[in-house]
Amino acid sequence: MEITPDPSWPHPLPGSGHDAVSHLRATPPASIFRAYDVRGEVAGPMDVDASLLTTFGANVLGRAFGTALERQGIATVAVGHDSRAYAPGLAGALIEGLLSTGREVVVLGLATTPMVYFAQHHLEVAAAVAVTASHNPNGWAGFKLSTAPSTTLGPDGIAELRELADAGTFARGRGTYVERSVTDDYIQDLAARSPAPAPLKVVVDGGNGVAGPIAAASFAAAGHEVVPINLELDWRFPAHEPDPEVLAARRQLAAAVEAHGADLGVAFDGDGDRLGVSDERGETVYADRLVALLARDVLARHPGSTILYDVKCSRLVGDVVRAAGGHPVMGRTGHSHIKQQMQALGAPFAGERSGHIFDGVDHLGFDDAVHAGLRLAAVLARADGSLSALVYALPAYRSSPTMQAPCPDAAKDAAVERIAERLLRLADPEEVVRVDGIRLEFADGWLLVRASSNMPGLVVLCEAKDEAGLLGYYRLLRAAIDPHAEVGGTWLNDTLAEAAAATGGGGA
Repeated sequence: MEITPDPSWPHPLPGSGHDAVSHLRATPPASIFRAYDVRGEVAGPMDVDASLLTTFGANVLGRAFGTALERQGIATVAVGHDSRAYAPGLAGALIEGLLSTGREVVVLGLATTPMVYFAQHHLEVAAAVAVTASHNPNGWAGFKLSTAPSTTLGPDGIAELRELADAGTFARGRGTYVERSVTDDYIQDLAARSPAPAPLKVVVDGGNGVAGPIAAASFAAAGHEVVPINLELDWRFPAHEPDPEVLAARRQLAAAVEAHGADLGVAFDGDGDRLGVSDERGETVYADRLVALLARDVLARHPGSTILYDVKCSRLVGDVVRAAGGHPVMGRTGHSHIKQQMQALGAPFAGERSGHIFDGVDHLGFDDAVHAGLRLAAVLARADGSLSALVYALPAYRSSPTMQAPCPDAAKDAAVERIAERLLRLADPEEVVRVDGIRLEFADGWLLVRASSNMPGLVVLCEAKDEAGLLGYYRLLRAAIDPHAEVGGTWLNDTLAEAAAATGGGGA
């Protein structure tokens, strides 16, 4: 006789498929294994949706990762977690899984993701896991996994992890457990690497995430005057979303910079590996501009170096790198991809439009937003002028924000290919770049559509020499994307829709 739960009863019967034993026997949902980490929405206390992440899934993931480490002869793994309410429970379940495979677990507790990476170097631990949803909204969780310092698992490693979880045959052993904080060591290390040539007044917007207090302490230790906002840890993120690329999340920072007459404003995502910056006027400085400024500083000391940047970055990054005597290389988006490409190319510095900045000259080669903010402050303190003046002196392009069009995970890759075909029917580009999604290059600008690696959506950008050209490329994107029913018409961060509608006209 088949037993099914009574839908009117809130506690399904054991053996029904919706109970703890059934979940423990099951594998984590396939949807959480993404391009370069493991990430998904978290199940609530009464959720029975098999696509959601649970503590049982986190435990199986720990056993799978522990088995992978056993196969590679790696005995020790460091684990830290962000400040979301469910993160400690997921971290604990993951740790139990790791211990069951015989791993030695160094528990860092509450930590930013860069602190977890730092611990690999500082404590001489090969492997690490940061339990975090990064910049995703509340209700999401994830795992950034590493088997060597300054690296994280890419597509091949994530695929292997999924296969191990699905197979359910895990290494067995009795692991050990030790707690170790690296907070003070990390802050002092950052301050020593980037002491203030002259003290600046810096507004630090923590966004109510774990990076806020760490960043405020680091800037103060480096010698800057800190104006803190939103430093209280609150997993609900009441001030704004934990993503500095979202323009609406930057309004408080802009207001605080203006109110306090600050030289600089910095904001961080939920785990401290994405940097957002506002200049002394409160204006948002897109992260690719920061990449250009910091790359130029690196090239002044390491001439001729290769500088890596992702496919979302402005054309000005390549312009600045070439003018400074460097070799610019455009690569795929994603922190794991960037770190792998940096090592393959021997590049000392890299950056992404999202605010991930990787410094192998003045730091340890991984993406660390607090370090990047301190390096920017050092560059600004030595400059003759304001941050807005530094940015204004860069090659002039009009860039859209990073926009995101909603699209289900299962449909987004196919949608990009259909949109690419339509774009090529509508336009005649000078160059088609297929490094990641499709980027069409024209004489006076470019546009990009790619599948988001960590959210159900498409990433959309465009750039031109002037406002009219920018709106033309925006309308071209709309003409290619809007006919696809699986893609939502309301785009996050879309500041161009009203102006494009008002000016009318066709594509570029």
